[in-house]
Amino acid sequence: MSEPFSDIYETYKTAIYTYLYRSTYDTHIAEELTHDTFMKAFKNIRSFRQESSLKTWLFTIARNTYLSYKEKSATKYETSDEWHERWESGTNDVEAMIERDSVLFVLSTLTEKERTYIILRDQQDMTYQEISEILDEKTGTVKVGIFRARKKFKETYRDEFGGIQK
Repeated sequence: MSEPFSDIYETYKTAIYTYLYRSTYDTHIAEELTHDTFMKAFKNIRSFRQESSLKTWLFTIARNTYLSYKEKSATKYETSDEWHERWESGTNDVEAMIERDSVLFVLSTLTEKERTYIILRDQQDMTYQEISEILDEKTGTVKVGIFRARKKFKETYRDEFGGIQK
């Protein structure tokens, strides 16, 4: 990999992987989709017109890669066995593991768009403008979508687990 591509990959690989993991709940699929995202980006780097940031462009590719995968697989995603693997490996922080899995469960009950709103805004700290570019929506639509997704998340979490602890 040439140095500019290597720099791009190193800068954005964790953020792209995290987004894809939160979308698929599977480390292996997220790794594969991350790889596919960067391969598509590098193959099509000449089509990047700099109308948006490189970060936004990469996340758009990642989302489209995920949506293509989801359409092809047409299956319901399940939480992976990482919880059991960490338990068996001696990880003692059971409360943190339960909290993490509770959040992943609630995220899995949301629509793809609602999940994307929450992941990009709250986990990736993207601006409304960046999210609007990735989703090809107006900024106002994104703000309303994020508000509604957060509300639905909180209500589902409360109904399933007795409340938001933070």
